[in-house]
Formats: sequence, structure tokens, C-alpha cells
Amino acid sequence: MKKLGYFLLLLPLIFAFGKNKKPEHSKYLTKHYVKVPAGKVYLNCDLYNGQMNGKTAEIDSCSEFFISSTEITNVNWKEFLVYLKQEGRREEYNANLLDTTVWRQKLSYNEPYVDYYYQHPAYEEYPAVGMTLKQATAYANWLTEIFALRDQDVKVTFCIPTKKQWIRAARDMSTSVYPWNGPYLRNRNGGFLSNHKAVGTEYIHTDRRTNELVVVATGAKGDENTIIAPAKSYWPNKFGVYNMSGNVAELVSDDTVAMGGSWNDTGYDVRVESEQPATEPKSTVGFRVVAVIEK
Repeated sequence: MKKLGYFLLLLPLIFAFGKNKKPEHSKYLTKHYVKVPAGKVYLNCDLYNGQMNGKTAEIDSCSEFFISSTEITNVNWKEFLVYLKQEGRREEYNANLLDTTVWRQKLSYNEPYVDYYYQHPAYEEYPAVGMTLKQATAYANWLTEIFALRDQDVKVTFCIPTKKQWIRAARDMSTSVYPWNGPYLRNRNGGFLSNHKAVGTEYIHTDRRTNELVVVATGAKGDENTIIAPAKSYWPNKFGVYNMSGNVAELVSDDTVAMGGSWNDTGYDVRVESEQPATEPKSTVGFRVVAVIEK
């Protein structure tokens, strides 16, 4: 009976980490975008000490959309700028340069990141930071422009997700405070399920097997990153979306906030509905995009 009791206690964890289905894609988009089907979304499910914090959850709904499985990366942003430069759109190019001085914010000694986080090839697959909502919107508009050049019988529109879309993509129809539908910050093996630590230049090295520059994760348990982790890291949620909690907080289009917390936030502040001001560029704020297909 004791063993049965232990098994029943583990059931919620087994279901929380073992029921993700294969992500769904669209033939009109790259595999980078995953489907979020139409459905309900619960808002204002904020908790305090495990209890509803004096609020009543709102029930809303979303139409179907697709979302980038990772945050927009440094290399994604570079592709955007290269295109503008090649097309002679110098004014737009200058207007969309990232603010790399965001690393001088009073978080800790991050001065080297001013020079190498965006520029160094080892960080190409890390989330882009240092943009405003206006710049992020310009990136989404550029994607719409690029996909319009394809010979497709549909219209694909890219944009920054609304808060409602972002929360739906993070936790589906759940009211869970985290995207993995569980109350804990670690998995059953003790590994963190979201990111919040720092990495320095001394951890950039050449992988002799692939001859590629990589950043070595540090930390006492071997699975923790200091500062930002690669955009595709940790575990995806049920839709196949990575890092909806932690890593970088993410801009939404209908408010001057970023959602989900960042590498510089505590576990409590990487909840799905965690918000931080996003009125100016930060080293803790990035974004992802959604795509809507009209036939």
C-alpha cells in the first residue's frame, strides 16, 4: 500500500512531463512555427502561496494561430538588418539597430556583453535583446513582407502576440502558473525547467567534434546557465514552444509589458502571468512572433 501511495503522489508529475504531443506545423510556414489551435484561455490566474490572489479567473478564447517555437535570435535579427541594408533601406536599417548598451544596466558586471553578446558568433542562436516594441513590430512586418513574396495561395501575417495569445501559447487551457502544467521549478531529476543565471567569455570554446563555437553551461548542478541560455533549450511545452518562462521576458503587442520573466528573475517571477515594464530596451527582454494564415 505504501508503494501505491508513492505512485499516486507521482502521477501529477508523470502527466505534467509526459503528455506533450508532436508539434503541429503548416505547409505554408517553416518548421520553426508551431500550431496553437483555437480554444479557451484562462486569464488572471495569479496565485499567492498556492491560493488565488483575491481574483476570479477570466475565461476568454483565441482563434487558431502559429507561434515561433523559440524567441527571435541574434542571427534572426541579423538577417533582418542584412536585408534592409541590401535593399538600400538605410533609414529603416539605422532605426532597427539593437541597443547593446542594455548590458550596462545595474544587474551585475556585464560590460563584456556590450561588445560580444550580439556580435560574437557563439551567441547567434541566443535570444536577441535590446529592442523596443516598435522595432519588434518592424521585424514582424518584415516577415510578412518576405512571406508575401512566396508563390502561395494564402496570406500570412506576422505580428507580436497579444497578451491573450501569449498566455494561450504558454499554457493552453490550463490555469497552471507555469507552462509545464506543474507547480515546481525542477523536473523529477532535479533539473531546472527554466533559466536564470550568468555566463562569461571564458566559457566560449571550440567544440573539436563540430569545429563550432559554443558556450559551456556552468553551475554546481551542470544544467544551469548564467545570463541567457540558447533560444532552443530546456524543454518545450505541449505545443512545442521553448522558454515561455524565464530566459528572456517577452514583449506583447497590446501592453507596455513583457511576459514570463527572465534569466534575472526569481522562480516566482517566471510564472506565465509574470509581467515586467517594457517601455525601453532591456537585456532581460526579447520577443517571439505569431503568424495568422488567411486562405
